Amino acid sequence: MIKEITMPAGGQTTDMSTIGAWLVKTGDKVKRGDELLTVETDKATLSVESFTMGTVLAILAEEGDQAAAGEVIALIGDESDRPEAEERLGGRSSAGLEAAMAAVHVPAGKEEEEYQPIDKSQPVRFACAPEKERLESVCGKMDMDHIRAMPNAKLLASEHGVSLRDVAACFGKHNLKREDVQKYIDEAPCMDISGTVETIHEKASVTEIPLTSMRRTIARRMLESSRNIPVFRASVEVDMEPCIAFRTKVNSNKTEFKISYNDILFKCIDAAVRKYPYVNASYTEDAILLHKHVNIGLAVSLEGGLVVPVVEGVNEKTITEIAEANKSNISLAREGKLAPEDMSGGTITLSNLGMYPVVQFDAIINPPEVCILAAGTVHDKPVLMDGQWVAVPVMTLTGSFDHRVVDGAYGARFLTELKAVIEDPAMALL
Repeated sequence: MIKEITMPAGGQTTDMSTIGAWLVKTGDKVKRGDELLTVETDKATLSVESFTMGTVLAILAEEGDQAAAGEVIALIGDESDRPEAEERLGGRSSAGLEAAMAAVHVPAGKEEEEYQPIDKSQPVRFACAPEKERLESVCGKMDMDHIRAMPNAKLLASEHGVSLRDVAACFGKHNLKREDVQKYIDEAPCMDISGTVETIHEKASVTEIPLTSMRRTIARRMLESSRNIPVFRASVEVDMEPCIAFRTKVNSNKTEFKISYNDILFKCIDAAVRKYPYVNASYTEDAILLHKHVNIGLAVSLEGGLVVPVVEGVNEKTITEIAEANKSNISLAREGKLAPEDMSGGTITLSNLGMYPVVQFDAIINPPEVCILAAGTVHDKPVLMDGQWVAVPVMTLTGSFDHRVVDGAYGARFLTELKAVIEDPAMALL
């Protein structure tokens, strides 16, 4: 019996994921638990394991292709299932990947031939350089009669009213895939509608870095946050001397495991949230959702972007358990092994740039949360005490709040409470 391997869910922020690399090929024997491929979501790279044993009868998506959660990307079964697999693929050999794509991406009632030749009589309009210089046509160097398109590429082009010949001319390709059409659509605001042929003018002074799935998602979510959330910000200066002393004392007595300032801040945030629960909430069109559990996300910088792994139930964890969870999350993030569930369910976020000489900064709210806290570096500040100037280690903590849920005075009181707890960490244990 044929078993379908489907694209896993990419997390809360998107239903689409990208095929990273296939670790098997058609005809390979696999058993339950074997890794079949890697998948790139908007936040991490995941491994997809086989839930069954058998032979890989067909691979239905190429490396670099995007697919929605639940979409069939491979078929596994017995050798006796091969005729059925080929029948499901329209009678074509399962070794022909491009032909097989039709079975995955073309809905019932939209059966098409394997490729679609490009009509040379069509006018060409495609993404062009801002200068709109009239350069030699890419089409003039290509045999348009031999340009073909994958079924999923044709379907996407049809949905968006895009000419396949335009796409072929734009990228100088004879065989078009879905990602080519998608890239063409993404560049649509730069399209020339005059009916003339123009091409991208390369400049030696510009280096084009293609957007990764993670970077696209960061851009989309940050734009969504800035557009949809009315934000107000407030800052407090915290005397970190008691906190530094607390960390030193704890770590001197615990040789096996060390706690960080982030771990202490997590526990302090939890203590402040107990008195000001609207900071640990979500906004909907019908209600404000107050969360029972304090699930704190920690912004972790990676080479390709930013991820926010979450420690769930901080209100039910000891500081050692919080430290263990944060250490594990950061390690998984650096190795690219975070799962979507590791980055889901956050109710409040901490962004800490204390390792850099950044005194104060504003962080952007991570929807659907209503608060994000931004911690700057700890630095000495001269303070007049008893007629003497002394150096006090201070940290500026800035809260960004969703004004639909948190009013100015409420946010100020929360920050005041948080400052008091950080300056006396024992209060977090009350």
